[in-house]
Amino acid sequence: MSDVERFTMLLGRIGVGLPRGVLGADARVLARSVADGERDGATIDRLRRAAAAEHWPQLRLAIGAGLDRVAGGDDDPTLVDARALVDQEDSANPLALALVDDAAGLLAAVMVRTDERLAVLDRRLAAEGGGGEELTRTVGDIVVDLLDLDPEDYEDEIADYLRSGQSDASRANLARATGDDEIRMWAREELADAMAPNSGHAASALGRLASSAPPEDPAEDPVWTAAILALVDEAIEIATVNQVLEPDVGSEPQ
Repeated sequence: MSDVERFTMLLGRIGVGLPRGVLGADARVLARSVADGERDGATIDRLRRAAAAEHWPQLRLAIGAGLDRVAGGDDDPTLVDARALVDQEDSANPLALALVDDAAGLLAAVMVRTDERLAVLDRRLAAEGGGGEELTRTVGDIVVDLLDLDPEDYEDEIADYLRSGQSDASRANLARATGDDEIRMWAREELADAMAPNSGHAASALGRLASSAPPEDPAEDPVWTAAILALVDEAIEIATVNQVLEPDVGSEPQ
């Protein structure tokens, strides 16, 4: 096993890596190549090194801090080796390459899922009765995936929405409570970038949404509203699964 592979496995285990939102053009090109099944090792290595050079100088100290946070009680020698490499400014070191490998692999998986969702939506739009509901659900799922959003980050807002009965008014309040200008603009940027290499009716429809300016009122923003409602659905699914897997401790067996 190479050092790059060793560090990539470590990053996946400890949850340290390059955040989705910081990935630049070179990392995205690498991810798209992986998603498209590029098998030429020289091409992948060239793209990997370019992405590492793009990110390592700015983020190596932050990565070092992340490694320090998980180092307590973890005597894995690979973690010790990784922490030592943070002091290296050379972006061609194996930790820097592993970081972009890990990030590009995760983003490539998102790209593949996006392509699959667009293909499904194209078929539904072509079928009789296909329309707005399918489009909204797909936009929401894609944006949540692209931004790597987690229902736990909006736990209180989602709980308030569910307690209020999921009315139109509570849906508007949910969007306003969660959809600040920065994240709504980011959602459009990521959606536009994801639609760029795709064709078909679904990609065109989502691309038009992404290119539109976000309205001042988050409740009137179809992109963010779709995303936060997708997170609500995800939260409900998680809660349902947890209830099945973790029944009440105090209940008597039948």
